[in-house]
Amino acid sequence: MRPILSLLPILLSFTNNIVAEPDPVMIRLVDPLDEPEFYCVDIPGFRQNVQLQAPLMAHTLKRFGSADEMWTMDYPSKGQIYASEYGLCIQAASAKQGATLLLKEPSDSPLQRFKLTKEGALVLVDNPELGFSVAGGEGSKAGGPSHLRRDMRLGRLSDTDATLTSWKLVESAESWPE
Repeated sequence: MRPILSLLPILLSFTNNIVAEPDPVMIRLVDPLDEPEFYCVDIPGFRQNVQLQAPLMAHTLKRFGSADEMWTMDYPSKGQIYASEYGLCIQAASAKQGATLLLKEPSDSPLQRFKLTKEGALVLVDNPELGFSVAGGEGSKAGGPSHLRRDMRLGRLSDTDATLTSWKLVESAESWPE
């Protein structure tokens, strides 16, 4: 019994380092553009057909809680955007305008570090002039009764209309889609 009790302080020290995963959110474009149900950051595919290797896109909001549209901010580390259902983080393909946004294993890469500015731009921490941007023009038809999609990339904020780069975090079904 005594050897087990001597391990207690060590075991307790591990529990102090455990960080609880925050509640997931939907990342929604502020301006509805041509989609009255709004666009949000989305993993292509749905349920068993989700395409984890494909670049992320903007897609019509599905119901709140759809795994392919839910993101945990600042997890597992500050600046990371985590898809807890899949254990992957959003990562820019490069720190250049036009780079796609992909899902990758969590890492220390600066291409996985983003922050939401007070203006609503989701920018790379090390390159704050580059942020999540949806394609201009009109959305193209996607699966579902009225669903639309748009490509997403890193856009240079100074060269891109704010309606394509301003995001909002939707924290609950009560605040969805607003």
